[in-house]
Amino acid sequence: MTGIAVGLANHGCIVSVQRSAGSLVGATDADRRFIQRGGVPTGIAGASQGSGNASSFIFSLPSSTRQWEIWNGIQFIGRSAAAHEIDIAIIPHEVGVALRGLPVGGAPTGRPKVAIECKDVGSAGGPDEMRAFIARLYDLTILDGHWKVAHLAKPLQAIYPGAPAANDPYQTYWDGNRATFNSVARRTGFAAGSLGMSGYYGVQPRGAIFPGSSEDAALVQDLVNWILLELA
Repeated sequence: MTGIAVGLANHGCIVSVQRSAGSLVGATDADRRFIQRGGVPTGIAGASQGSGNASSFIFSLPSSTRQWEIWNGIQFIGRSAAAHEIDIAIIPHEVGVALRGLPVGGAPTGRPKVAIECKDVGSAGGPDEMRAFIARLYDLTILDGHWKVAHLAKPLQAIYPGAPAANDPYQTYWDGNRATFNSVARRTGFAAGSLGMSGYYGVQPRGAIFPGSSEDAALVQDLVNWILLELA
């Protein structure tokens, strides 16, 4: 999460640490803590609950005033009403503002622009692991036939291209897979059966990811390049 923030800053983006209540951490503030999310995954805390909950990052691109947030360990709500945790996610700032404005916060409905599943396990990732991630994205994808219901029910919590405006939804799952950046990042590698699905469903299998590894740096750089191109 911090690697992505540093990578964006190194490419000219304006990046700040954001408290859970929505205020930014200034360089001269007495309290400059970054509070890491712990415990079970949840939604976003409400601003009225104070600033002692998990911190996040907020950024804008050099060529744009639109802002985005980087989250970790947040539950997203799918079309089935089931909650799905996304380890690293990037969402429109407007969605974060709307959620923090609720009395006790809440969870976003839909699919983030960036979704990274992190696996710190010693064994190779098998087909079931990839299937589970693909199924999670499937349930989170809001298509053209769904967006009216999602937008009317939760006008600022529903995520799709153009959110929170009521337009430009995905037409197919194929579109959704390729309009977003999705990856399973593992400390170890992948079994052969899982790799065939990843290409078809637009999920990047990234192995040998650990702090300081060349693959870690490559994943961050590839994501930053995608953000600079796709979120402008």
